[in-house]
Amino acid sequence: MIYAIFQGVVIALVVAWSAWFAAQRLFPRSYRGVQANLAKRLAVSSNAFLRTLGDRMTPLQVASGAGCGSGGGCSSCGACVPSSPSPADVRPLVFHPRAKS
Repeated sequence: MIYAIFQGVVIALVVAWSAWFAAQRLFPRSYRGVQANLAKRLAVSSNAFLRTLGDRMTPLQVASGAGCGSGGGCSSCGACVPSSPSPADVRPLVFHPRAKS
């Protein structure tokens, strides 16, 4: 019986970690928004531990004021699409006909 409870807790922890990791990787802007909102709510708490936790949870872009649209360049938020390759990196694709035997 104890083993079944332990197994259930371990599986729940693994699923929760997987969901957190997927949200962080697949939805970075939404994840940072939720994280910043939660950190802001914790930072105004009357409990000193929760205030410290809120300060530590604040995303770097929000803490430094360098979020999207701050004028810090395209890479300021970390969620930008890579820029188009420079003309020196572009090489045409060349097809060669097969040699007849």
